[in-house]
Formats: sequence, structure tokens, C-alpha cells
Amino acid sequence: MVKVEVGGKPVFEIPCIEGVNKTMKNGTRIRSTTTKSSSSKFSWSTSVSRLVVTSDTDDFDEDILAHFREEGFQIWYLPYDGDKAGYRKQLEHLSDPLELGEQYGIVAYGDAAAQVLESCMRPMPKLCAVVAYYPPHMPKTSANFPSSLNLTIHLAANQKFGTRHEKSYRYPGTKDGFAESDLEEYSKPDARVAWSRTIATLRTGFGMEPDLEGVVDWHNRLKWSGKEDDVEDLMKSVGKGAVLNHAPTMTGGIGKKDLKRFYSEFFAERNPPDLKTKLLSRTVGSDTVVDEMLVGFTHSVEMPWILPGIPPTGKRVEVVLVTVIGIRGGKVCAENVHWDQASVLVQVGLLDPKHVPSSFKATEEGKEKQVERLPVFGLEAARKVADESKGKSNELISEW
Repeated sequence: MVKVEVGGKPVFEIPCIEGVNKTMKNGTRIRSTTTKSSSSKFSWSTSVSRLVVTSDTDDFDEDILAHFREEGFQIWYLPYDGDKAGYRKQLEHLSDPLELGEQYGIVAYGDAAAQVLESCMRPMPKLCAVVAYYPPHMPKTSANFPSSLNLTIHLAANQKFGTRHEKSYRYPGTKDGFAESDLEEYSKPDARVAWSRTIATLRTGFGMEPDLEGVVDWHNRLKWSGKEDDVEDLMKSVGKGAVLNHAPTMTGGIGKKDLKRFYSEFFAERNPPDLKTKLLSRTVGSDTVVDEMLVGFTHSVEMPWILPGIPPTGKRVEVVLVTVIGIRGGKVCAENVHWDQASVLVQVGLLDPKHVPSSFKATEEGKEKQVERLPVFGLEAARKVADESKGKSNELISEW
């Protein structure tokens, strides 16, 4: 039922569970068992993308809801209490408050996901995208989902049934619940990959095209400026709880407080004045930008992020950095940086490729004597990445 309040704003009255159940049992949320219903007014703002998040609990993972809001979605949470008929009726009327041209999407978890998939086998007006996390079963029909619907299904490894839908993904080693951080089954790496796919589906459905490259370019310009004065602005480019990790040296930090200290004291104005970066390639995903860049410098100052504790050597260093930058809500939420640290150590004289430690032993006795050098190169390795014609391939393979 749709009614119009004073001011002409459409309001949709739907039944909802009274009260919020936030109790936990052995680290697992207790499924909603409340049957008493009340009337709740549900209205959409017309200025943002509308998203219904639904699961079989009265409460839901607050981090997930917050992340959706950061991405610009107006969220309404719909609990599924096991009443299939009542729940299906709610789903059928979700579009009632919407005007011509307005759309909404659904992200569903567990038992609610199965019900949503059943419902959207037939076209649902104004529904542009559906993401289903670990539904316990798929619709029992030979029909296909509407071709106009952007749909993605995430399955846990313990869900053995298949799906004909091309955008369905199974996550090895997981159990249903792997995407929710307040459950024991939570798997952060798998949840992160699933989130990227979810965001891609929703953005396609709503026609959203955020400028991820612009965010990264702004962040990188401030990061590599070499000026401590730019750190304050740099902090505006990262989100709350952002993570920076230089993988080979495990330098960086978690959260704005740590990052501000790291960039202020151990990065800005701690790089050589001749340091230069050159972008070699860029891959843009739904919420991630991967840059491959050539970084060159003279090791004239101590550099805590790449050579912590090592005094200046005056050596020339060239290395390829791969930065994986996650973006949420228009800000950097995670940055993992990778490079060949062995190559850096060779270039500054801390690692001699011709020195094979006497402690090295092969599984077959005597084979270690055949090792003449370590399988590592210096700056030539980086130069070959920048230009494949610079250097020969397979020089370390004796049979080549």
C-alpha cells in the first residue's frame, strides 16, 4: 500500500519485526524468531542509489552496512523471519514508492538470498541488480533469470549445488557466512574478493561510474611529492581505518593515526631528492586500481620504507613497484605495495648473487655444489620490465 504524506512524498507501509535482536551465541548471530509485527514507514530518497540489504537476522553486520553507505547507497535493511509468503509480499512491493525512472537493488544473505532468487525469476519492476550470498538452494526451474537483471551469486565451498548463471562464484575453503565479519565463518580474503564483485554488479545495474583513477592520481601525487606539508592533504585521500603495507619490509600502518605518523616521520622528506616514479601499466577494477611503476633513486639517505636501518650507500637503485590500491567511498581504504627486495639488496651491495651460503643443503646430497649463483638480478630486472628488449630472457636456465 502506498500513501502520500503532506508534501507529496511517497511512503510505503510494510510490516517489520518489532525490536532488534543483537544477542550472539558462540560467535554466531541468532536467527530472528520474533513473530510479532508492527507497521514501519519505508520511504526512499530520490537523490541516491537505493539498496535493500536482507538476511535472516533482526540485526546485521554493521561494517557491511557502513561500507555500502560509504559507496553512496541509501540502505534499508529487511529481515527475513521464515514467513515465506509475507516476505515474498514485501519483496513484490519494494518498488511501489519509486517514481518513473527510479531503480533499486537487493543484496541478500543466506535463507533470504534463496527467497530473493525465487522472486526475481520473474521481472520485478525497477529492480536493476541482485547479489545473493550463499543461498541454501537455487530456484527449482528450467527458466532463466531476466536478461535485464544484473545478477551475481556467491557460493561457499560447502555448497555443492551448481548454478547456470554465468556470474556465480564459489570460494574454496569457505563456509556459508564467510562474507560477514561478525560470524565465526568469516574469511577476510574471500569476503574482500566477493565485495569487489558485488560492487561491480551494483555499479553496472545503477550505471554508476566513479572516477577511481582520479582518486589514485590525487593520492599518489601527494604521497610522492616529498613534502611533509602535503601529509595533511594526503590524509584527506585515505578513509577511516585505511591500511598501508609495504609487503617486503612490512612497513606502513593501520588507521589514520598510524599512517599520518608514518608518512610524516618515515616517508615524506625521507626519500632521495632524485627519486622518480614512472607508471608502466594500470589496471582498474570495480574498487581496486593496480599500478605497476618503475621507481629509480640514488640511495643517498636512509629510506625507512624500503631499506629500514640501512645507512646510505650512494648506490643507484631501480625497482618495479606494484601497488594494489583499494578504494571505498572515494577514498583509499587499503594499499599493498610489492617489489623485488632481493634485487634492491643486490643493488645496494647487501646481497652478492655469486655468494652461495655454505649452510645451503639440497635434498640430494652433493647437488648443492652445482649452485654457482643465486637466482636474482639487480637493476637490469627492473629495466627489462619497463622495456622487454632490455636484457635477455632465461640466462639463469642452464638448459636454455
